Amino acid sequence: MTTTDSERKQYDGVASNYGSVEDLPCSEIEAQLIRTALGDCTGLSVLDLGGGSGLHARRAIDAGAACVDVVDISVEMMRIGQDIEKQLGRDEGTVRWITADLARPLGEQDAAAGGVREGGYDVVMANWLFDHATSVEDLRAMWGNVVGYLKPGGKFLGVRVQSIRAEYMKYGKYGCTFTDVKEIPGGLGYKCNCLTQPPFSFDCTSMTETYTLADRIPKGLGLVGFEVVKPEETEVAKGDAEFWSDFVADPNLTVIVARKP
Repeated sequence: MTTTDSERKQYDGVASNYGSVEDLPCSEIEAQLIRTALGDCTGLSVLDLGGGSGLHARRAIDAGAACVDVVDISVEMMRIGQDIEKQLGRDEGTVRWITADLARPLGEQDAAAGGVREGGYDVVMANWLFDHATSVEDLRAMWGNVVGYLKPGGKFLGVRVQSIRAEYMKYGKYGCTFTDVKEIPGGLGYKCNCLTQPPFSFDCTSMTETYTLADRIPKGLGLVGFEVVKPEETEVAKGDAEFWSDFVADPNLTVIVARKP
């Protein structure tokens, strides 16, 4: 079975439960970090790579984005997102859905090449995408899609795993655990367990390049101005500094922003 088949099947399998992660503490702080990173998106075009059911796409629309194109490998995740958009009564075309393997260049895939905007996007998001790169080559292709479709002067933002071995990730203080951590060529493989009701799990792979925030690949492709959105400045962390102290000291997830000159 190919990596493409594996990723599609594991997310198709958890799609019906995935929305429940919004109730977890880690998702609450993630949402605030993403909103901060997005800022004012009034009138902007957004490309959401690995956007799944469109959770962060909807946040971009709430921030004023004119349109968001979601690209994902899981048809079932995107079907759920389409159902949500229908329930919201949003104009068709505000959020569009494109099936593609983001570990390959989008321009080489017929469905994606016919769907993504040739002129590029003002904002490109890649939330959790890089934590499914099974090799440095995958990671390079993913970043190639980010940079290739980002307009000059445009903003990149994305959430990723950072501290895989944080002590609190062994017992799920913030709503999920990482287990079965093992070394793989170029990085670490592990299982992410979401402590929802019912709980569910999926496999992840993070390259050392990603979780150490080295980011040599995107910097080599021309992105500049890399910054970490500070979790201690979110309202949720300020509201309960004691509870969030472990996360602030050693975050298991981080949101990065950068720009294309």
